[in-house]
Amino acid sequence: MVKVNLKGNFERIFNEIESTGNKRTTVAKFMGYTTTAQLNGVLEGTSMLSTKAIISLIENLNVNPLFLFLGQGQILLGSSDEDEMNELHKKDQELRQTNDEAQKVISMLKQRVDELEKSNADLLEMSSAALKYYKSKYENDSKI
Repeated sequence: MVKVNLKGNFERIFNEIESTGNKRTTVAKFMGYTTTAQLNGVLEGTSMLSTKAIISLIENLNVNPLFLFLGQGQILLGSSDEDEMNELHKKDQELRQTNDEAQKVISMLKQRVDELEKSNADLLEMSSAALKYYKSKYENDSKI
């Protein structure tokens, strides 16, 4: 059977939130409390967390409900998710930039291929003309 230590878990959550620079009044407001006395009562153990406060903790402060009730997992959700999203966004931007650069190189190479094909066609035309010229000259010389 799992033992729930809601008060102890909440204290750790509160300390984590407070360490990020949030004041008691701010935390109390995020929890839906109208005064810090309500928050102090929970921290001192003289009152229990209300359902409304628990829901507010989860929704407004990204508290991990698994940690709140069982003391398992990360204290706050979203920090690793946000880091992962930022990393994916960064990777997406890098891939887009690489793709743009590759498209430019492909465009330059296509242009060069077109130039080389034109040069090749010109060389074939000149070779054909030269062959015709020498063939007619050879035929004229052999008649003489």
